[in-house]
Amino acid sequence: MTNVSIKTEEVSKTFFALGTINNIRIPGSRNEKAADLAACRVAEIDDRMSAFKPESDIGRLSGNAGRHSQKLHDDTFRLLQKAVRFSHICGGAFDITIRPLVELWGINKKGSFIPSDAEIREALELVDYQSIQLDEESMSAYLEKPGQCVDLGGIAKGYAADEVRRILIENGVTSALINLGGNVAAVGNRPDGNPWKVGIQNPLAPTGQYLGVLSVTNRTVVTSGCNERFFIKDGVRYHHILDPRTGKPAQSRLLSVTAVCENSADADALTTAMFVLGPEKSLPLLYKADAEAIFIFNNLAVAVTKGLSNDFSLCRQGRAVIL
Repeated sequence: MTNVSIKTEEVSKTFFALGTINNIRIPGSRNEKAADLAACRVAEIDDRMSAFKPESDIGRLSGNAGRHSQKLHDDTFRLLQKAVRFSHICGGAFDITIRPLVELWGINKKGSFIPSDAEIREALELVDYQSIQLDEESMSAYLEKPGQCVDLGGIAKGYAADEVRRILIENGVTSALINLGGNVAAVGNRPDGNPWKVGIQNPLAPTGQYLGVLSVTNRTVVTSGCNERFFIKDGVRYHHILDPRTGKPAQSRLLSVTAVCENSADADALTTAMFVLGPEKSLPLLYKADAEAIFIFNNLAVAVTKGLSNDFSLCRQGRAVIL
């Protein structure tokens, strides 16, 4: 699906890729070419990195797990490298080999199914980012264990948002808002010179109801939350963000976490890891990535890192706790 609307001095391009609806908005401009180039680049990334396309780099890599290595496009290889490095830094809280666990739980696909401990242990045998062998000379990768699968879904949208931003800037765009399925990246300010405003969703409310508003300029905003895919059974919320170390939905007292930084791929991976780790253990990761964060807890209390104290405001009375 592709839809391009051109208002007076504005381009807004909506298209489907990476399993989600995406939008590129360029106000104060009629630069349709830049939007078209950016959308084509996202489709290209999807074709190379989708875990759901057997002929993609990732599809062929997973299909040959335990048999032989797979030569990859430079895009895919470099992102795999980045993902493995990040997995190491966060102690495995983010792991791109988690797909067997995701398929076992099947959140939103299997009703209120809860796998047995034995089934979880079996799937966990295949979850190990350290078993990915990367050969930079041949630009190839190998999964050691038959049945292993790689899924770049936790970082590819961020990488695509970074590429969209790069293409727009290279084509003279100085003001734009990119939204790839909730991965938001801002180019410059709004045409009136003010920062872009990004709403932070209330995780327990319908889409579009915000707990707060964030002002951003030349930064990216990415959120991971347990409101996206979940079911409730016997009063317990089972959500799709799984802890690669336990094989079960992460239990970190959080409903959502938002990362704010310049690099969207970093923010994408960060939010997953931070949701698993919780705020206290996440602070060193934020420091290394030169990123800020917004944490929303189970009781809807909100905490933000110091660098956002002047950029984030609650939509209700009270103040967010500063970490």
